[in-house]
Amino acid sequence: MLSIKHYHLGMSGEEATGRVEYKLLDALLDREKVERIWKQVLLESKASFFLSWEWISTWLETLPGDERIDLIVGCINDEPVLAYFLGNRQFTRRGFFHYRLASLNATGDEYLDELTVEYNGVLAIPQLQIDVIQEIINRDVGEWDELYLPGLAGDLCAEIDRLRNDAGQCFIIDVEKDSKSHYVELDKVRSANMDYASLLSSNRRQQIRRSIREYSKSSEIRVNVALTSGEASQMLEALAELHQREWTQRGKEGAFANSYFRDFHSALIQKYFDSGVIQLVHIHTDQVTIGYLYNFIHEGNVLFYQSGFNYMESNHARPGLVSHYFSVLLNTELGHRRYDFLAGDSQYKKSLATNAERMMWVRLKKKNIRSWVEGSARSAYRQLKRTQ
Repeated sequence: MLSIKHYHLGMSGEEATGRVEYKLLDALLDREKVERIWKQVLLESKASFFLSWEWISTWLETLPGDERIDLIVGCINDEPVLAYFLGNRQFTRRGFFHYRLASLNATGDEYLDELTVEYNGVLAIPQLQIDVIQEIINRDVGEWDELYLPGLAGDLCAEIDRLRNDAGQCFIIDVEKDSKSHYVELDKVRSANMDYASLLSSNRRQQIRRSIREYSKSSEIRVNVALTSGEASQMLEALAELHQREWTQRGKEGAFANSYFRDFHSALIQKYFDSGVIQLVHIHTDQVTIGYLYNFIHEGNVLFYQSGFNYMESNHARPGLVSHYFSVLLNTELGHRRYDFLAGDSQYKKSLATNAERMMWVRLKKKNIRSWVEGSARSAYRQLKRTQ
C-alpha cells in the first residue's frame, strides 16, 4: 500500500516548482525497490557511513522479520529525490498509556538500536532546499505520538534549536543528549611533520610518551591492520573479549553481550570488508596486546566505533591512549582526512582531538490529551513522593 502526499517544493536554481509525491514502502518486504531507491538518492546526497548502503543493507538484512520499517520516498516526476527510514513501534507506558513511536533510521527498540546511529539524517539531492526535521513532521504528523531522532549532527542540530525557539509548535521537544563528536583533523598532524603529540596538552603528551616507554621496554610497538575478512573477524573476536572483560569488571554488560550487535557486525565484515570501508587495527608488542580498534572508513573519514584494551596493573600503561595515538598516525600516513571519535564527551576524546562538532539525540512528543494526562499523572506522582 502506498501513502502519497502532494505539495509544492522550490528547487534551487530552477524557476519551476517541483511537485513532490511521497510514497511509503515496507523496507523488509520490498528489498529490491528499497535498494534501487536508496542507492539512487545516495549518489547525489552527502551522507555519513551510517546512511551508506553498506550499513543500511546489513541493518535491514539482520533485523528480525517482524520489525516494521518503512522507507519514506519523495519523488519528483517519479524520480526519487529524498529518502529516509522510519521504524514503527507501539508501546504501553505505566500499564495504560498507549503510544506510537517512530524512529529515524532506527527501530525504536533499545536492544536493536544498540548499534547506535550517528551523523543521522535524511538522504536528499542538493537542489532540495528543505528543513529536514520539519519535512518529517509535515509528512508524518498524524501517524506518531513520539518521534525519535537519534544522532543528529550539523545543520539538523540547528534545526532543532529553531524548533525549540518556536513557541507555536504542537509537540514537546525533549533533548535526551546534546553532545560533541570530537575528532582529529589529520592535515594538522601532517603539518606538524607527523608529530601528533605536539598538538596535545603537555599532560596528555607526557602520559602517552611515558606509556610508550613502558610498553617498549621489551620490544617495539607494532601496528597490524587486518588485510582479509577472516583476519578482521578474528580481530573483532579478540577485541570483543577484551571489551567484555573491561565492562564486566565495571559491573556492566558491554556492547558484545548483545547478540544482535555481534551478529550485525559479523555480517557487516563478511559482506563489506573487501570494499575497504572497515578497518581493524591491532596495537601490540612481541609480548603483549595493547589494544584493538574497530573503525569505519568513509570518504576520507575514519570513524572509531569500538575498542578492546588490555589494561595492566602499571599506572604508566595506558592502552587506550597508546592505541589511538598509533591509529591516528597510521591513518594520517594512509592519507585520510579526519579521525573521528564519534559522539561522547569523555575526557580522553576531548584530550586527543583537535576539533569537535555537535550531535543530538532528540524526542518530539505530540501535545495531545494523552500526553497531557500522562504529564499530569507524572507531576502528581512526583508531588506525592515529595510529601511522603
